[in-house]
Amino acid sequence: MTAVFNFLMIAGSIQGFIFNAATFLSRKKIESPVLFLNLFVFFLSLNNLQSWLIDKGFIASNYYTFPFYVLLAPMFHAFLVNYLGIEKKRKPFFKLAAFVFVLELAARAIVIYQIKNGALGNQHIELYNAIEDAVTLCFSLFIFYHVLKVLFRYQKLYASILTYDDLKWVKRLIQLGGVVLVLWGIAVLLNFVSETIKAPYSYYPLRLGTSVFIYWIGYQGFSRFVILQDRIGLRKKIREAKQSTEAIPLDTVADLKKEERVALVFNDMNNYVVNNQKYLDPYLSLEKLSAELDIGTSKLSMLINQLSGKNFPDYINSLRVTDAKKLLSNPDFEAYTIVSIGLECGFNSKSTFYTAFKKFTGQTPTAYRKATSQ
Repeated sequence: MTAVFNFLMIAGSIQGFIFNAATFLSRKKIESPVLFLNLFVFFLSLNNLQSWLIDKGFIASNYYTFPFYVLLAPMFHAFLVNYLGIEKKRKPFFKLAAFVFVLELAARAIVIYQIKNGALGNQHIELYNAIEDAVTLCFSLFIFYHVLKVLFRYQKLYASILTYDDLKWVKRLIQLGGVVLVLWGIAVLLNFVSETIKAPYSYYPLRLGTSVFIYWIGYQGFSRFVILQDRIGLRKKIREAKQSTEAIPLDTVADLKKEERVALVFNDMNNYVVNNQKYLDPYLSLEKLSAELDIGTSKLSMLINQLSGKNFPDYINSLRVTDAKKLLSNPDFEAYTIVSIGLECGFNSKSTFYTAFKKFTGQTPTAYRKATSQ
């Protein structure tokens, strides 16, 4: 079991370093959110690597260690406020983190000096390690509290970001981070009260959790930032170009001589949806549209079914796919990711975009872009 934990821990560390290298090599410019995300992954990977080296005996003892984990929560907080664009309103805790880091290094140096001079025994380094860990946990909980405040108390500060990102992925990260903190708290408690389960064994579940955390936060944070930047750029270019989607063809209207008024109502509705780009709203529903048009939901549903030949979700998705096809085939938008294009066209996830696109075109967005670019 120890070998399994050690393997997962070193694998997570290597993965973290690879993520750092790949990120810096793939970006022409390192934006602040990317920098702090990479620093978080880097310090977490260093901390796990250090623990692995101690457990494997490559470092003689845990006397000479660096408290990299002091810097983890501040780096995540810095990533979040920069991602949300509120770093001027909610300052990161750099000075406080640096102070705690240096303080712990100095305290460790004093303890080691006292041990070497015989004033303290070797057992005191274990006590110091437990105390240092407890102090760092309390500091991390303090930062974690401020992360929660940013997310749930200061939403007005980043209202514009919420039009691009609902931040559900951040909340999932927070939940996973909360699990890691609980595991950390259990390990700290065991170090003080248990006679049998102490470091390093008390930390194995924590290290497993952090190995998973390295992958999750690295992938999610970086990919979401890229999508956010693409969506901001896309929306600006789309609005500047003032693109409009043509109304979907109504082949059956010509045959509805006895129902010209019904067809006229549908055309008015269709023009309203298209000209006002209502379909770009990922939360658009039949009930919401019927309320805006002051038409009963059953009547509106019947109109859409009879005159477009589609149910409401398919009708709206067909408009979104039409826009997506224009963007995917336009060389001006080839630098933007396919996912960001789908989200800017009104889809609320990658999976719904790919499913709808293939349903209406018979191709995946990737295949369509490749075929139209040739």
